Order: sequence, then structure tokens, then C-alpha cells
Amino acid sequence: MGLRLSPHNYSPSVLSKIVRSSAREPSFQEASDVLEDLAELAISPRQASHIAHEVGQQLQVQRDQQVEQFQAHTLQAHVETRPALAVVEVDGGRLQIRGQGGGPGAHGASWCEDKIAMLATAAIIPSDSDPEPDLPQCYRDREYVEKLIRGMSGAGPMGETSLPREAAVDPTVSAVDNENESRQKPELLVRTYVATMRSSEQFGPMVAAAARSRNFMDALNRAFVGDGSAWIWKLQKQYFPSFEAIVDFLHVLGHLFAAAKAAATGSEARWELFQGWAEACWKGQVRQVIDQLRGLRDRLGPLPDAEVGDLDNDDPRRILNQETNYVEHNQERMDYPRYRQQGLPWTSSHMESTVKLFNRRVKGSEKFWGQSGAETILQLRAAFLSEDDRLDKHMKTRPHSPFRSYKTRKNSKAA
Repeated sequence: MGLRLSPHNYSPSVLSKIVRSSAREPSFQEASDVLEDLAELAISPRQASHIAHEVGQQLQVQRDQQVEQFQAHTLQAHVETRPALAVVEVDGGRLQIRGQGGGPGAHGASWCEDKIAMLATAAIIPSDSDPEPDLPQCYRDREYVEKLIRGMSGAGPMGETSLPREAAVDPTVSAVDNENESRQKPELLVRTYVATMRSSEQFGPMVAAAARSRNFMDALNRAFVGDGSAWIWKLQKQYFPSFEAIVDFLHVLGHLFAAAKAAATGSEARWELFQGWAEACWKGQVRQVIDQLRGLRDRLGPLPDAEVGDLDNDDPRRILNQETNYVEHNQERMDYPRYRQQGLPWTSSHMESTVKLFNRRVKGSEKFWGQSGAETILQLRAAFLSEDDRLDKHMKTRPHSPFRSYKTRKNSKAA
């Protein structure tokens, strides 16, 4: 009877274990199993789910209140120190949302994108000149590059022409994890996360509010890194205009890889073409790459207007047109020698790992979420992964928490 200290009849420490296990483990069933094995706590997956979603809803309310304060220009930074370098990276993951009104299960399920942001403070070490002017050896290693590209997009090696399919990639395996971390990159210090199922228009203020609360807008140096998607740069221009916009070099390699496969015949010729483009982009010679891509594209001939919708996805004309447009639209965000010299990040490898961490909890062929349930579990996962102890702090100050002081509870009731 002495443990009945909360509406769920669990002590604060036990309740915290339930919440953290539900946020950490890939499923509520596994959270239930872990709690029974390690904490000798018998709780059903359904009850663990109920508690986890309740806390996730509370975190969602807090996030939305912070957004309202940001939009009303009343949000104050919670950190007084000016970061030496503030980094914002944005990307999207994948999860299955079941149809409305179908109840539990796979009724009308479809793959949808969740939007995720990583906000990190970082150390910065500028140089008098580009500290690494030549393309690193790992990007000259064909086996390494093919593994890297497959890990990011599922694309096959230079000898294959088919485009990747969703099921072709194991989301738990990525060559990005093996990215050479010995090279000089900003050391990330404190990372926090924002995640949502909502639109990019709603996501933008969430990320901006989180950045404002961490005093990112006053950082001495600021960088915003993305994969080149149009919605990401729209978000950056609207909410982070003072941040250096940088397109992830690894994603650039992926697009150059696809272009080389479309432009040449034979794996050796494709690899040689890719190597020249990768070297040029690394050295900041993007204009040269664009000119070559345009020439190859024009040599194949224009896309026939009446047949665009009928073109096969593997049609070299379609691929070259797409990849040329990608490089053209992102060239102003590809000044890699300057980024390296200033000590700024030039890859989003940390973001790739972040998406995998979220996917581990919410993505799976056997996982089907309701729209609201997906939103709340994303809040719980974001709080659990964030390195500012926000989940522990919330568990001590949340509604009905016995950790709250008598004065706090009294004022809450009066309000």
C-alpha cells in the first residue's frame, strides 16, 4: 500500500522506470519484458502503453505552449551562455499510420514521414586554411562508397542500374555509422531533439522555439545542415536565416553516384565520372560539375513533354535531369572548403544516426500507429534521447507528480 503514490498506483521511481523503458525499447511488449526481468515489475504492455502515451501527451502540451510563446515573442532563452557553435540538422523518418476509425491493427495503413530535428551545441576549431583540401581516401574506396550509398538510399553498386526500393534497405544498418570520425569535425556537446507527425509548416516553429529556448540565435557561430530537400531550406530561410545553410556532403555524393550511373555505360566509366565530380565538389568547384552534368543531360536529349509521366524511373534522361537540378538548386550551400576552414559541419551523419534512433522505436513492418499515438510516442522518444535531462525533470514536475512542492500543487489548483 505504501507504493500507491500516483494515479497509476506506482511509486515515482517505478513510474519513471515504466516511462523510460517504454521510450527506450522498440515496443511496449519488450518494455514490459525488460521491466519484469530487470525490475521484477509485472506490468502489461497495454498498461505501459497507457502510461507512456499519457506522459507523451503532457510533453506535447508543453511543446505546443513553447511554440505559442515563441510566436507571441514572449519565449525566453533558458540558457544564458552564448554557444560557440549552434548546429541545427533536419531530416525525416518513416513509420506506418493506420487508417482512421479502423481500430488497432493494420486497417488502411500507409507509410508516412515523421519530421525530426537535432539541435546541438558544439566546439569549433577554425583554421587559417582548408585543413583537408583533398578528397579523403575513404571516398576513393569504391567498396566503401558503394556501402555508404546503399546505407543511405538502398542504391546498388556501379554495375547495377535499378533504383532503390523501400524494402531494399535494412534501417538498422548504415555505412554512415562507419564514417571516419577521426577527421576534424565539430565536436557535438549537448544534443536535444524535436519530432512530429505534423506538416513542415507546423514543424518549423517547433524547431525555432526549441532553438530559441537554448539561446541558439545568439550563438557566436551558427550552422543549419540538411539533405537538400526543398522543404528543409524553406524552413531554414524562414526561421534560421542567420545560420550558414549547408547541404550534407554525403547526400551530394549519393546524387552524384546516381548521375554517374545514368550518364555512363560500364562500372569503370561510371566510377571514374563519379570520382571526378566528388573531387570537384569537395574542392568547391561545383560550377564545373554543373556544366558537365548539363552537357551530359543535353546530349541525351530533352524529356518529351507528352511522355514524362510514362517514363521509366530508370530512364537516364529523367535521372540526369533530376540530379542536375539537385546540384543547381543547392550549389550556394556547397562551399565545403570554407566550411572546413571555419570549423563548421559539412555532413549530417549525426542526423542520419538520429533518424535511425527514432526509427528503432516507431518504424517496423509490424508497427501501426494512430496519428495521435504516433505524435505522443515521438515526444516521449525525443525527451528520452535529449541530453538536457528533460524527461527526468518532467517526471518530477509533471501534473500529479508527488515530487512537486506543496506550494506548486496549491498554485496549480488555484489556477
